Amino acid sequence: MALTRWHHDVVLEDGTVYPLRHRLENGPEYGAVSGRALGLTAGQSRNGTAVHELGHALVWLAGGLHVTGLAVGTEPGGRAQCTLLTHTPEHRAARVIGIVAGERAVDRWLRETGLWTPSLAAMAELEAAHDRALVLDAARPRPAFGDGGPDYSDLHHLADQALDTIWDRLLTALPVLVRDGEMTGDRLAARTGLTNPSL
Repeated sequence: MALTRWHHDVVLEDGTVYPLRHRLENGPEYGAVSGRALGLTAGQSRNGTAVHELGHALVWLAGGLHVTGLAVGTEPGGRAQCTLLTHTPEHRAARVIGIVAGERAVDRWLRETGLWTPSLAAMAELEAAHDRALVLDAARPRPAFGDGGPDYSDLHHLADQALDTIWDRLLTALPVLVRDGEMTGDRLAARTGLTNPSL
């Protein structure tokens, strides 16, 4: 696997350094990043949020986790929730890979729709700050960002592989989630031909 070059010049409001694979190009300051500021329409931004949440939820379903539901609102941001049914290594790994899949789904969607720019890719990474914090708390050994040990890009690679297996299903569910704003895990599973394991 090729070595990923991480950029370590972004500092979040709480003082945390936030490594990025991509950099903003001629865009707003990092604290003002949004799809609208970078040229996306409101509809494109909503689609991107829905892709992010579907990336989580469908990778979780495919990994055997129970998905409670997912939603996108009228404001930026969304949510997807799953329940870890067992604490086997396979289910714990599926949970982490599903978390990472949100930002990777947006990167792939941007590429496939011809919208991808380094700045929008950086935005997808920045909008996954909460997800990354969850992964860094859960993953052992803790992933690094180009400074030795298992690299966070290894998780990106695993998430990309997982997305390959559900991508057509994601595109099937996307217009429904964008239109309705929310879906239960059972409805998502029925829509995409997957199984939502019982609690």
